[in-house]
Amino acid sequence: MSTRQQALATAQVYIKRFYTKNEIRHTNPYLVVTTAFYLACKMEECPQHIRFVVAEARNFWPEFIAPDVSKLGECEFALISEMNSQLIVHHPYRTLSELQPELSLTSDEVALAWSVINDHYLTDLPLLYPPHVIAVMAIIVAVVFKPSQTSFHGSAAPIASAMRDGGMNILAALGDKNGNGPPPRIQKLIAWLAESEVDIRAVIECTQELVSLYEVWEQYSEKHCKELLGRMIKSRNLDK
Repeated sequence: MSTRQQALATAQVYIKRFYTKNEIRHTNPYLVVTTAFYLACKMEECPQHIRFVVAEARNFWPEFIAPDVSKLGECEFALISEMNSQLIVHHPYRTLSELQPELSLTSDEVALAWSVINDHYLTDLPLLYPPHVIAVMAIIVAVVFKPSQTSFHGSAAPIASAMRDGGMNILAALGDKNGNGPPPRIQKLIAWLAESEVDIRAVIECTQELVSLYEVWEQYSEKHCKELLGRMIKSRNLDK
C-alpha cells in the first residue's frame, strides 16, 4: 500500500500518544497500528477505504486482525477519544524544506536529514520537542556528522560512530587556535544557529537521543519482538 510519508509520520505520533495513556498489554497493537494508519490517512487528506486497509492488514497479520471492519471503527473512536480529538500533527519536513535554500543544503544533505527525521519517530522525541528543533537537529546530523546515505538502510553502528566521530572532529576544530576552524559550510551553519532563536540545548539532547537509538538498533530483533507480541495477544484473547 502506497501513501504519503507525512501520513505515516502522523500515524506513528498517534500510536505514541495513544500508548502514553494505555498499557500495550491491554491492547492489540496490530489493530492499533492499523487504526492509526487509517485515521492518519484521513487527516492528511489521502484517505484509504476501511475495507482496503483491513484487507492489507490481514495480509501482514492474518492471525491478529479480524475481517470485521467494525473492529477498526471501534478502535478509531477509542483512538480519537484518547487523543481528545486533537488530531492535527505538525512535522519537521516543512521546516527542512524551508531551510534548504537559506542554508544552501545540497540534495544529498536534504536526503540525509529527511532520513534522520523519519528515524526520530522511533523515539519519544516527537512528543517532547517542537518540529523545528527536530528539523535543525536533522540538518546538523546531515551537514556536520555526515553519515553515509547507505548507513540508513544497513547497519546502525556506522551511523552512531559517524555522529560521535563527527562531533569530536568539530569540537577539535573549534578549539584549534592555530587552524582555520571548521569548514566554511559548517561555519555558516554555526553562524546561523548563533543568530537564530533555536534552543541549542534541546537540539543537543535530540542528537544524543538519536545516537542512543542507533546504538540500540543494532541489538533489535524484529522476529523476537513479534514472538513476544504474539504470545501476549493470544494469551489475553485480544485478537478476537
